Amino acid sequence: MYSLPPEVLAALERVKARLNKVGEELEPISLRKAVRHYIETPGKLLRPLLLLTFTYSIDRRSIMDPRILEAAAIVELLHVVSLLQDDVMDQHDQRRGIKTPRAMYGDGRAIVASDWLIAESIKMAVNLGADVVTYLADVAQRLSVGQALDLEGERDKAAEFKTAPLIEAALVMPLVILGRRELIETAKKLGTKLGILYQYSDDYSDENVERPETKSIANEIGRYLLKIKEHVGDAIAPFERLIKYLIGKALEGTLTVSRTI
Repeated sequence: MYSLPPEVLAALERVKARLNKVGEELEPISLRKAVRHYIETPGKLLRPLLLLTFTYSIDRRSIMDPRILEAAAIVELLHVVSLLQDDVMDQHDQRRGIKTPRAMYGDGRAIVASDWLIAESIKMAVNLGADVVTYLADVAQRLSVGQALDLEGERDKAAEFKTAPLIEAALVMPLVILGRRELIETAKKLGTKLGILYQYSDDYSDENVERPETKSIANEIGRYLLKIKEHVGDAIAPFERLIKYLIGKALEGTLTVSRTI
């Protein structure tokens, strides 16, 4: 079990509180329930955790910056969007051991709920600046490409687009917000490789199919992490520990099935 810094845990509680307000008064009730389903039954909250831990490691003073907390909420909402759409595409009746929104409220409401959450994410991102909005639009487009590739059976290509963009976003958004542009390109590469590793771990847990390139991807992640450490120094330690923990879980094929970090 990985132990998160208390400051990160405190920030995560703020993010959870923000998420719990999303769509709380939305009408009709059926749409509200579909919108809030995965908010009220969260998973590991991996993307917000990555964002907050990375922020804490590059600038501890910014961990409670309202912009950072909002960014963490946005990446989770966009993850919820991807779950809602994936459920419809793959006709999932259950996820995490409970019924999916499409199973309870129908495919139509699940898609409309994803549309509503995309719009809500845009409204939230506007307050973070044009650069953030532009970047998130690019992320959303890449996610769509990933879903299309998945539909066409191009699973290897889909791995880079379906999962990686939001994990990348968890690392890039705080850098854009805090003006640390010298780290952005390395963070993009690290996030992309971590996302691919996550997808491969998911494939392994679902189908027991181990990919031979998994270890080389883990090594690449280590190299990009070292490059960031050259800029940040030993302050990167909390994020470094988290990444090494995630790599270990991915290599054993238990990352995506774990309920908590």
